[in-house]
Amino acid sequence: MKTIFDKQKRSVVGLLIAVMAFTAALTGCQKDFELELPLAVSARELSLTKDAGSTHVLVYSTGDWKARFTRNVKWASLNKLEGYGNHEIVFTYSANYGLSRKVGVIFEKGSLVDTVMFMQAGSVTDPSIAFSKPAVTLLKAQSQILAPINTNLRYSIDDMEATVTYYDENGLPNDPVPVITRAGEDDGEEGGDEPQAQPVAPWISNVSITQKGVRFEAADNETSFVRWADLTVLIESAEGDVIKSVLTVTQGNATPAFKLDSDAGTYEGYAQECIVPAMTNNLVPYSDQVDYYVVYDVPVEEDAEWILKPAITDDGLTFSLAKNEGSAPRTATIKLSFTDASGASASALCKVTQKPYPTVADFASVRALTPGEITLAQYIEGFVVSDPASKNIVSSPQTQQFFFDRGENDRTVYIESLDGQYGFCLKFATAEDNTLARFSKVRLAIAGATLEKKADPECYTISGLTAANILETSTPDEFKIPVKTKSIAELTDADIYTLVSVTGLEIMCKDGAYTNCTDGYSFKDALNAIGTATAPRWDVAPLMCYDKGGNSIFMLTNAAVSWRRHSSGRDLEFNSIVAQGSGTFRGIVVADDIAPIRFGDLGRYQLRAMTKEEIALNDEPFMKTVVEWNWNDRKVDLIPEIGAGEINKYGATQAGASDFNNVVCSGMGGATTEQKGLVANGGILFSQQWWDFKADEGKYFDISFSTQGISGSSLIFGITWGHGSMSNTTIFGPAHWNLLYSVDGGATFRAVPNCPMLKKRSITWWSTTSQDATPGFTEHLRKLPADCFGKEKVVLRLQVADKVTDIDPKATASNYLTALGIEKGTLTESVAAGNSQTRIGTITVRYN
Repeated sequence: MKTIFDKQKRSVVGLLIAVMAFTAALTGCQKDFELELPLAVSARELSLTKDAGSTHVLVYSTGDWKARFTRNVKWASLNKLEGYGNHEIVFTYSANYGLSRKVGVIFEKGSLVDTVMFMQAGSVTDPSIAFSKPAVTLLKAQSQILAPINTNLRYSIDDMEATVTYYDENGLPNDPVPVITRAGEDDGEEGGDEPQAQPVAPWISNVSITQKGVRFEAADNETSFVRWADLTVLIESAEGDVIKSVLTVTQGNATPAFKLDSDAGTYEGYAQECIVPAMTNNLVPYSDQVDYYVVYDVPVEEDAEWILKPAITDDGLTFSLAKNEGSAPRTATIKLSFTDASGASASALCKVTQKPYPTVADFASVRALTPGEITLAQYIEGFVVSDPASKNIVSSPQTQQFFFDRGENDRTVYIESLDGQYGFCLKFATAEDNTLARFSKVRLAIAGATLEKKADPECYTISGLTAANILETSTPDEFKIPVKTKSIAELTDADIYTLVSVTGLEIMCKDGAYTNCTDGYSFKDALNAIGTATAPRWDVAPLMCYDKGGNSIFMLTNAAVSWRRHSSGRDLEFNSIVAQGSGTFRGIVVADDIAPIRFGDLGRYQLRAMTKEEIALNDEPFMKTVVEWNWNDRKVDLIPEIGAGEINKYGATQAGASDFNNVVCSGMGGATTEQKGLVANGGILFSQQWWDFKADEGKYFDISFSTQGISGSSLIFGITWGHGSMSNTTIFGPAHWNLLYSVDGGATFRAVPNCPMLKKRSITWWSTTSQDATPGFTEHLRKLPADCFGKEKVVLRLQVADKVTDIDPKATASNYLTALGIEKGTLTESVAAGNSQTRIGTITVRYN
């Protein structure tokens, strides 16, 4: 092979030729001249790659020469160790899977010496050596010890060295004593320093290093005091960097002592690691020398032992239990004993009883149990459908006036039965207990946990679980999960906490984010720099989806979800990041009790997405827009952005209003600057005294449009709105509205059939807050009757239904749960028109 030595060879040969030519010119033909080059090499320092290979070195000499390594190594060889005159030798080396290394080749001719150093790069660029424990305490008697090490230099063991530093009675260290040196090391100098005499007699000997650890012998401690030393393992890279680890060895005058806290224990039937704590224990360094015996009450065949790997550790006696697949408990006794070199001994017994592995309980049987502590000594088996990496598993419960427990999300798991029919919500004690990977099959012991039942809709939670309840888990496999596909109308209570692909969905508010609430009222964190650190009002927001039949369902998204408002790492001003089309939403069906407190009725079921990609609304929208007002142009007018239509406000004053159904990019927050989800003049504000006290009826505003030439199966009306201006003096907007319609141009009006009252809610107030106040607009959708199709003019009338309004809840940190303001007030003639507001973000009419 050609290497750097080809150039070096040509250079040296050229030099020799030039010298000979110059000498010839000086001497002419007067006498013969013999060039004397006693010993020379083509290079003195060479770098090699980590891969195996060979290279060449040129030796120039006028006589016999010999070659040898500076030390004995296993990874390199020479094709010849002696020669005469000019020669080329081959240095062959193996691949280096460890730390960079080096070795020298010494060339000798009589008293003349020259050396070539070979330095080979290594595969390990971040080397580490560490004793498993930094210290070990030994008994009085002579002993042999294995101190485990953790290292990524298993292929460099032969290059490791070790020293021992002894401490005197006053705690002062002596000079380090080499106990392992790299074999055959030769520094090229004659007569190196001899080891210095040690004030402390060496008591550590026979040190060796293996891949398992460092073995050494400790002599009997015949002194009257505790002695100690530092055993250091080190290795030097080719570049001169030293990596080392130190084990402090202490030896006193103690004899063996070991006593368990308990001499008996009963364990569940699943495979597990067990620990029996010890009251007294100085045998940890000798665990590999302890004699362990297991005596089974019912003899077992070889390779059928069910108590495995007994050992003494810092925690006490540890062992493993195999799964008890029998129908009855089984028992055995672990016996252990140790005798040191002086004959002193210690022993212990532990009686082990293992229950039989529990049988499986189907989900239906558990659902039929009486709520409370579960005494069923069985397990449930199902698929994990939630994702522990998702921040969108469950709503954060509000535990104080301005505090939400976000840790609830990481403690919560959804699991469905193997056939996908039923689901459970699981609550673990801590996030660390929750180790269940999504799409894994899991077996859970449920005895001792608590079953909670919600009656309407019917769903179940199992709480009080720990990691010990997890009996078995399998490798996650998404393709083993039952494929459950339904429409909104087909969902039932049995689907709650299961993974369902809900087909034919489309998002109503397409000009917003997945969380259309002002971020100024949510948590301040890495995702939301403009939030509040001391007084967050919300941590989950709903977004409405609907299908071709006009059925609706809300998706819930937590404020901690990274994709809820951002697209490609930035915000979009007056644009949208939500899916614009239609398709399938694969989500977990839930029945949330927390979000409705702020946002009102969110239907019987909601959906939670674990990833953004599961909101796969990638097809063309199935709904066409007849007319839509969204005020995205920030113009304070009543001209629709899509289609043609009119709004008649009948004397109400008109002004621009903040919109919660959009996205801005400033992210600056504050009262005078835009916040994410709060767009100045992105909506419209109608203000007036909304109740006619003389006629004792509610006032109204009308929306008119044409459906001439339009036909279809569904015609829907959608609105996003709220009232109040974030001030507890402007909260007196009417809360209850009826939806009427006219197909004769407004001559006569009828109630839209099967149309529940539309409720309008107050926005969160600056100075205080209400447990039931919303931090954004609420969304409503109603299906219009079929006779609205094909009409020259359709008029929809939103009329105040009654005098119900809101009040200032006077909420404090101590009464926030009961100091509620929504629908607690009554409109009176004393309410000023400017304090009775209707704020609208979007009005839309669509069909298919």
